[in-house]
Amino acid sequence: MKKIKKPVWIAILIICVAVIIGAVIFLINYFRPPVEDSLSRDDFTESSSETATQQPTEATAPTVAPPQKPTATKTLSTFGQKLAPPPEDWSTLSFDELMKKNPDIYAWLYIPNTNVDYPVCQSSDGNDDFYLDHNIYKEYQFSGTIYSQSLNKRDFNDPVTVLYGHNMLNGSMFASLHNFEDDDFFKKNNTAFVITKDKLLTYLIYSAYTYDDRHILYSFKMDDEASLRSYQESTLKPRSYDKQVRKGVTLNKDNKILTLSTCTNDGGNTRYLVQGVLVDVKQRKPQ
Repeated sequence: MKKIKKPVWIAILIICVAVIIGAVIFLINYFRPPVEDSLSRDDFTESSSETATQQPTEATAPTVAPPQKPTATKTLSTFGQKLAPPPEDWSTLSFDELMKKNPDIYAWLYIPNTNVDYPVCQSSDGNDDFYLDHNIYKEYQFSGTIYSQSLNKRDFNDPVTVLYGHNMLNGSMFASLHNFEDDDFFKKNNTAFVITKDKLLTYLIYSAYTYDDRHILYSFKMDDEASLRSYQESTLKPRSYDKQVRKGVTLNKDNKILTLSTCTNDGGNTRYLVQGVLVDVKQRKPQ
């Protein structure tokens, strides 16, 4: 038997050590909570002290504030579903403060009873997948950020808006979207909220299922009525073993759909999608 020379053994040892170190770094990054976990919407809301009314003095008579007009609301069909209440701070979340952190932040996504409570970014430098592995401070981070691509406008007024997020093993980012695979969870949880600088958008979650890895916005021409209808039908009648679909929901060309996309545990050629249809729009004073 031919002996392996000592330099070869050393080379093999170095490679093995490098592989082990790489694996350890990968696991640390995979399980480490994202920076956004240390943030909350409370960090970016108007301080109550700033909005407190001053007490009148003898020299200044109290002024009576004019009655406020009711918030302009656009309510669409909720298909007979009772929705979850919006987050209490929806009207005071400050996008001026958020954009000081990063001008690419343009929305906040919140889904009750999940871990999804994150700012949403879209890269402004032409790299559509920049936030796949960068945090909101534009620093490299394995968990990335919830983000959209430039194929979508930032106003959620496209027929279909797609948001992407990692399926992290520690439950962060979009991992808890997989809760919707459970029948009972899907029945009891039906609401997603998107807060933008000037609106609160409420979506009825009507469908959740495993899909292939096709790029949705390239595979369907959303500005073509027939192609849009085909996509809508695919969300109402998904060809998936784990599909969840809410009864009574119908879609037309005027509906606005929010598609949330994350990975599955079945390999790189499938995605898990959670679909919501816009059912309510409330105006908010830009903060």
